[in-house]
Amino acid sequence: MSRNFLISIVALPALTLASPAIAMPMSGTFDTHVGKQDVRPLGSPDRLEIQQSGSGINRSPGLPLDGAAVGISEIVVLKRGNGPVQGTITFNTPAGSTVSSYSGRVTTDAQGRMTAQGRFKTRDANGAFTGLKGSGTFSTVFTSKTDAVTQWSGEFAPPTAQLSSR
Repeated sequence: MSRNFLISIVALPALTLASPAIAMPMSGTFDTHVGKQDVRPLGSPDRLEIQQSGSGINRSPGLPLDGAAVGISEIVVLKRGNGPVQGTITFNTPAGSTVSSYSGRVTTDAQGRMTAQGRFKTRDANGAFTGLKGSGTFSTVFTSKTDAVTQWSGEFAPPTAQLSSR
């Protein structure tokens, strides 16, 4: 038996036992109230740039971000009520926090109802969430000019510390 063949037989089980990071689905819903909003026209009355920030509380029963304080900061550029949105969302808990970037599209229907859909990606985390990586989608329904309800879901790789405690 050749030496390379023996190394292959010994190394193969070790490679198959090494598993990639475990993806964990998470989702939630939060209401946002905009506390600060700066609206400025962009050359015509039907074209606006809106810079706003708001806050709320996340609901994700049984998941690590349940009860997290939510903070958003975003820029929306609308032409006749439709256009791109991009921003940052922070989830804060007593155990730690996560920060994600998001982008998407705002649309307004014929009845004036505004919605937004898009994607987010975790870019930073601290405390118990240090090392958390993930991404997903969101869907927002605006209930007034300053209030919205957002549903989100995604796949997350837990922090290494959480994996080692399993």
